[in-house]
This record gives sequence, structure tokens and C-alpha cells, in this order.
Amino acid sequence: MKVAVLGPGALGCLLAALFGEAGVQVSLADYRPERVARLRRQGIQVRTLEEGPRVVRAAIGLAAELGPCDVTILAVKAYQTEAAARALPALMSQGGLALTLQNGLGNLEVMARIAGPERLLAGVGLLGVTLQDEGRIIYAGRGAIYLGVPAGSRVTGAEAAAVVELFRRAGLECQAREDIEAVLWEKLVINVGINPLTALLRVPNGALLELPPAWEIAVAAAAEAQAVARAAGLRLSGDPGGRLAQVCTATAANRSSMLQDILAGKQTEIEALNAQVAARGRALGVPTLVNDLLTRLLKAAEQSAPFRVD
Repeated sequence: MKVAVLGPGALGCLLAALFGEAGVQVSLADYRPERVARLRRQGIQVRTLEEGPRVVRAAIGLAAELGPCDVTILAVKAYQTEAAARALPALMSQGGLALTLQNGLGNLEVMARIAGPERLLAGVGLLGVTLQDEGRIIYAGRGAIYLGVPAGSRVTGAEAAAVVELFRRAGLECQAREDIEAVLWEKLVINVGINPLTALLRVPNGALLELPPAWEIAVAAAAEAQAVARAAGLRLSGDPGGRLAQVCTATAANRSSMLQDILAGKQTEIEALNAQVAARGRALGVPTLVNDLLTRLLKAAEQSAPFRVD
């Protein structure tokens, strides 16, 4: 099975390294020739909490160089989906599948608009991976990956099972889920509570439990997201506050991806997270005042660098 991973960020580098070590024919695709050259020279450095760094040599190139693939995995930031998805028609030209393992909502719709919905898979990754520098990652959390066939896709159960087995071959816990849309929302409920508050306050996940004013806002954002999901006809499990507390406890020392982006002066994924809740809430008549406010605050934070004082 020939696999392409689009995006040399934390998750993309991890998947390319693990697939490569497992003997999968995998290529990591980038759009920047100078970064391709650098990663080819240095390889991918993977560090875990238990072991020191190891360097994995993986095939790395531009997407246009790869040719048709059996599975293409989008591991780019949500705001990069449209640019990355332009490579899909060529990569999927011989009946290949495309899988999104990205944060938030809206990615599938962009992929379907460009490549059609028939050969798409949706996925949720609960892995803890931090990008230290280009090609250097810390693999700190070995969570599960859930894959499923979204609405409009004609991917068969056998094809989805083959992709699940691909991840398992690489040593990753992976399961097929028939309710993948609900799974996407369950992760979103957690992300809209944790990510913007940790980014605005510049604290690790566990600190939210020690900051009652921030915790109340995080729980309110998560509760709004769950209300929107239910209004859309989805059944989500558990109490949002309880699930939020569980994740914050389990990942207490982690820096959320949005906090990492803010600290690095990069664009955040707020449009795929809280902004999606607010937009879908408006369409369904569900109030989402907290998510709307957090969206505005994060957009302001992204734009505030020229005005900051020491």
C-alpha cells in the first residue's frame, strides 16, 4: 500500500516515521522545496518521554512528485486544508482514498468540494505530539485513532478496515467507528474548551482546573458545542464538564496546539473550532455567545503582536 502524508508538522512527521519504521511505502509531502531538502538531509527526529531521540529516514518530497497513492492523509492545519487538498485529484487519480486527521470541522467539506466526497474517510487522532522544530517531534501521548466513513462517501467497510490495519501495523491503536461524525464532535467539544483558554492565558492544560474563572468559561464553551451537536441530531456521550476535567487531568502538562501556535506567532485553528460552533449554532438557532466571544478574542490575539508591550 502506497501512502502519502500531507504536512510535515507534528502529526505528519510522526506518521511518516512510524509508517516508515513499519515497512510501509510512505512519503511525507511538503509544499516548500527548501524544507523538503532540509528534511531529506536531517531525517525525522522522534523523541518519547521514555527514550532519547532517534532519527528516522523517510521519503520526503513535493506532492506533485509522488504520483497516485492508495491512501493520502491530510495532516495539515485546518486553515491549510484548501491548499493541500488541491493535490488530492492527482494523488487519488487511480481510486485512492483520502483521510483527514485534522482538528475541527469543515475539512471534509473542503476536500469534498475539490476531490469529490466518494473516496473520503474521516478520522480523529487523540495523540500527544509536539513539534519542537522542523522535523523534530516529541511523541508524548499514545492515544487512539478513530476512523469512519462520512456521509456521502462510498468507501466500503473492507477498504476502511484496510486503513485501520495500516495504522495498527505502525503500532498505533486504531478503531473503525460507524458514528464518526459524533466522534468528530466529541473531540471538538473538548478542543473548544481547552484550546482557546490555554492560548489566551498561556498556560498548560492542567492549569485551567486551578483557575475557576477560566474553568467556568471552558465548560460553558464545551456545553454550547454539545448543545449545537444535539440540535444537529447527534448523540454525544457524557457530561462536557466531566469530560473536559478528565482530559485536563490526563494532559495536565501538555501545551495545546493553539497555545503552541500563539507562542510561535502563527495563525491558529480557531476558525475550525469555536468559529464552527458559533456558525453552526446560528444556523440551528442555538445560542453560542461564549464560542463567539472566544473566536473574536483569538483573532485579536493573532493580530496583536505589533501592539504588545513588554
